[in-house]
Amino acid sequence: MIDEVSPADWLPLVFTTALVVYALAMGSADLARTVIRVSALVCASFCLTVWGVAALSSAFWGTSWGEPVIADFYATALLAQLLGMTGTAAVLFLLAVAMLTLARRDLRRRRVTLLNESGIGGDGV
Repeated sequence: MIDEVSPADWLPLVFTTALVVYALAMGSADLARTVIRVSALVCASFCLTVWGVAALSSAFWGTSWGEPVIADFYATALLAQLLGMTGTAAVLFLLAVAMLTLARRDLRRRRVTLLNESGIGGDGV
């Protein structure tokens, strides 16, 4: 019999898989790899945001759902132990913004590659 798994239990798996997919798709600016990299970064950013909200909910609102979500993943549990829930939330939100910034950089890189290939611009002449 298969036990029911809560969505929060999937966060570590989705986050780790997204980072591995991002690393495997690096090295080219073609459309397919760019879409894969951007999707992986958005997925990782989503997971970090959920963990950040869980840490904030535990720290400020006293709800009980946040602590198990943080404790399920070793990295977030270690952050919570070292920084407290508020510090953990801040670090997780900063990392989520960093992931979105990397996604934006990949999209911009793709755009510049397309412009250079079409001869429209990019070299400043």
